[in-house]
Amino acid sequence: MATQTKTKKQVIEAIGKLGGRVTVADVASKTGLPILRVSSELNQIASDTQGHLEVSTTGDIAYNFPGDINSAYMARGMMLKFEQASRALMSAGYFLLRISFGIGLILSLLIVIGLLMVLIIYMSRGGDNRGGDRGFGFHFGFFDYLIIRDLLFYLFYGNYGSRYPASYRYDRPTVRTAEKGNFLFNCFSFLFGDGDPNQNAEERKWAMAAEVIRRSGGVVTAEQLAPYTGANPQDEDGVLPVLVRFNGKPEVTEQGGIVYAFPELQVTAQAPKINDLPPFLNEWLYQFSNVPADQMVPVYVVAGLNFIGAWILAMSPMMATGFMPLILFLTFYGTMFLLVPLLRYLLIGLKNKKIEARNNQRKAHAALLEDPPAEVLEKLASARTLKIEQKVLTSDEAVYRSDRDILEQEFDASP
Repeated sequence: MATQTKTKKQVIEAIGKLGGRVTVADVASKTGLPILRVSSELNQIASDTQGHLEVSTTGDIAYNFPGDINSAYMARGMMLKFEQASRALMSAGYFLLRISFGIGLILSLLIVIGLLMVLIIYMSRGGDNRGGDRGFGFHFGFFDYLIIRDLLFYLFYGNYGSRYPASYRYDRPTVRTAEKGNFLFNCFSFLFGDGDPNQNAEERKWAMAAEVIRRSGGVVTAEQLAPYTGANPQDEDGVLPVLVRFNGKPEVTEQGGIVYAFPELQVTAQAPKINDLPPFLNEWLYQFSNVPADQMVPVYVVAGLNFIGAWILAMSPMMATGFMPLILFLTFYGTMFLLVPLLRYLLIGLKNKKIEARNNQRKAHAALLEDPPAEVLEKLASARTLKIEQKVLTSDEAVYRSDRDILEQEFDASP
């Protein structure tokens, strides 16, 4: 966060006094601060205020900051605070959004049950209007209470026996087999799923490409990269993104083939080790929901009851009353609660077909390397002859260490 420490404040004041275009030496001379500390602070301030770097032909670097560096830095600090507050609000909003659909479903079902009770009581009276009121009126009596009580017990318990405490039943369960899931979050998963399973597919692709390059001695062919990039191995242009990312260069072999060298990937500070590398990049298929099936059953039941109950009301005499707008809304809500997942299920099927096609294509590219044709064998052999030895940087080989005094290191290096 863009907070001003004492050192940072000194550097900012020096930048302002020096006109906004400075070098590390300028600020160090102005403030008397150590060079390394000034360099670190300048980099941080340039990042916070969108300052610019200017590199001369000799390799020297100058920093160019906005005219009013103090205002720019304070504005950046306020912007960072605003961004943090926005992220917190978005996180809270997303949480409320996730539980809102479950709460809405429960409220919708409760309203539907209430209206169905009204409808049952009305129909049990033969649809008459003995109360003398206009429209859909009735009087609530003792027998009406019994009807509502029995309906509630049936909906929530399924049979009369389950109304009584478990200690009074012979079939009392003795072991809890599973914990109940979060119904509200499960409703959101039922509606919208749990996100893209391949969000890190791009990172996986580049990591696998870099690993196959290292395993091949820093020199590879297009056919070796194709199982991970998905590019056509016969199209050399498909290697260009890999060249750009890892600073590689193409080389023409004596037989006229093209191989690609990546010398910078052969420099490491780690001891050589073999990592597991799949034969090709496999994208994961979308799942309808990551919630276990048994935990989704309550969502299916509540959504189904809500849908059926709403449509019963929509086809009942209550549509001719003042309840019609509410019933129409409940019917629309209950229908969409099932229609959205159905459409998502169909869309998932289409997405998974495309993922399977890409997986099969990369798998075919990998199979090509298991039994390569003659021209590919020649390219692979040429790549092996151009192999770049891996360079492991050890501490013993270091001629300079930033954690030791430079004079001491020069003394140790002298014969």
